[in-house]
Amino acid sequence: MPSSKCTITFDNNPFGVYYAGQIVSGTAELVTTRPKTIRSISITISGFAEVRWTEDTTKQDAQGNKEKAIETYSASEIYYSTDKYVYGQSAGSQLELPAGKYVFPFQGTVPPNAPTSFNGAWGQIQHEVTLVIDRVMRYNNIFKQPYSVVSPFDLNLNPAHGKPLHKIEEKTFCWSFCCGNKGPMVMTAKTSFGAFAPGQKIRFHIVLDNQSDVHCYDVKVRLMKKVIYTSRSPETKIKETEIKVADNHCGEVVKLNKAEFNEYLRIPSTTPTSLESCSIIKVSYTLKFIAKVSRIHGDLIIEFPMTIGTVPIYASTTDPEPITSQPSRGPAFKPLPPPMFEEDVRSEQFESNTFKPRYPVFLNDGDAALNGTTASNGPPAPPPTTNNLYPTPQPMAVTPNPPRAAITPSAPPSAPPSAPTAVTQSSNKKTAPTHQPSVEVLGFSIPPDYEPTENDPASNIGWK
Repeated sequence: MPSSKCTITFDNNPFGVYYAGQIVSGTAELVTTRPKTIRSISITISGFAEVRWTEDTTKQDAQGNKEKAIETYSASEIYYSTDKYVYGQSAGSQLELPAGKYVFPFQGTVPPNAPTSFNGAWGQIQHEVTLVIDRVMRYNNIFKQPYSVVSPFDLNLNPAHGKPLHKIEEKTFCWSFCCGNKGPMVMTAKTSFGAFAPGQKIRFHIVLDNQSDVHCYDVKVRLMKKVIYTSRSPETKIKETEIKVADNHCGEVVKLNKAEFNEYLRIPSTTPTSLESCSIIKVSYTLKFIAKVSRIHGDLIIEFPMTIGTVPIYASTTDPEPITSQPSRGPAFKPLPPPMFEEDVRSEQFESNTFKPRYPVFLNDGDAALNGTTASNGPPAPPPTTNNLYPTPQPMAVTPNPPRAAITPSAPPSAPPSAPTAVTQSSNKKTAPTHQPSVEVLGFSIPPDYEPTENDPASNIGWK
């Protein structure tokens, strides 16, 4: 059994979701069951990206003989890293940490240009809080808690996103052409906008005029997610993946027949289209309309580039009608309600990272969000007074007295501090009466009425 456990929680933000530019704050509760000889305890708030994959290669040895080898391609970027030694100092003298429970408040700012969190097959964009116990003559104890960061992407800022998509494609099959008495398969596809936010419905209109004698056994609409990973070492190289995010099976169209489909495709919680903040991981989307036929002929496909943002186009939130004509242009739109924040639906993960980031999800077409139901699982934010979902980032409300220390680099103490005092508690009441002064814990002041959370094995951060 490990002798230490650490639970990291965020202030007024149980799911740990922040917009780039906001302040991350919370507490780390450390429980030790026996004394430890340590040098220091530090807390770090950081954001970084990394990619890594391996490929089988053939190389020449010193004698010129070919041999098989495994080459690792990798790259990394660091966006921010703020840390503070909350007890002791780097490479300092030995200190004794008595058994007990200790509470460390932390606080740091996510830069406004920090990229959105991402977890994929060959890379990740990770934001996390890390507590490190520097132990003497032993491996360090490292506890980590990831949190989600969302870089705002307002689709209304680019007029091109509000333009409808419309394309016509046709395919003539070989035996129909040889016989000379059958026409092509013609597909027309339309959507009202070229960009959407997760949770919205992509309403589409399809007309499939099957003048051929080839049976179309299914008309599919798919939203595909493409991720490009770029390595820097040992050389610049690209690895691409494409996965299905959502799809809709509309139905068949028999030969010499015509069918029309007015349906929708709901976008689940998924990574927004990449901005320029990260240079080694790029995410893009394609909307595909597919008329499925037998393999010998090959499918008829229409593709549109699709942009996924974090703020919907205002007109798209009031556009529930079938896409049979040009969308109307209303003069004004009501303010958007706060989004829900849901986990990424995809199951890909980078190596051992099982963390699923949360992204803003909007419900429209009469769903809960537009009927007045407010979100309860996202970061705290004042009620919107305009259509701007992302108000100027402000520090989160922190009420302890005195204020908590911010995670900023500081000079190490001139002399090793004395051993910290553990926070003890009885089973049914708080140990610090209201008339006593605040308890000093590793350089931080704890409010008299503060009560540590109960130990929950499911929520403890495990060993690394």
